[in-house]
Amino acid sequence: MKGMRIFLIVCLSILILLVGGCKSKEELKREEEIRVKAEQVGVNHFKEKYNVDVVFTRYDIMPSYISSTIYFEGHIKGEKDKEIDIFISYITYEVSSAGIPKEYMNSQRVEDEASSNTSELPSD
Repeated sequence: MKGMRIFLIVCLSILILLVGGCKSKEELKREEEIRVKAEQVGVNHFKEKYNVDVVFTRYDIMPSYISSTIYFEGHIKGEKDKEIDIFISYITYEVSSAGIPKEYMNSQRVEDEASSNTSELPSD
C-alpha cells in the first residue's frame, strides 16, 4: 500500500511537470520574436548612448503577470570582464534601465554635458 502511494505521487508529479512546464510552439515562437527585437534595441542603446558594441550572453523573459520585461546580460565586445546588463519592456520596447562599467558612464556624462552646453550657447 505504501509503495502504491509513492508510485501515485511520483506519477502525479511527473504529470504536473509535463503539463505545467511545456510551452506551446506559439509561445516559443513569440518568445523568440521578443528576444530578437529586444536584443536589437539593446545593442542599439549601447551603441548610441555609449558608443560600444556589446555581446549578450544570457536573457530572461519575465512573465507578464510579474513584469513585461526582458533582461539581458553580457559584456562589451572583446572585453569579457566589462559586464553590461539591460532591462527592456517587451510591450513598448523601451529601455527601462541599463548597467555598464563606470568608466563608460563617466565618459558619457562628459559627452552629454558638452552637447547640452553647446545647445545653450546663443546663436548668431
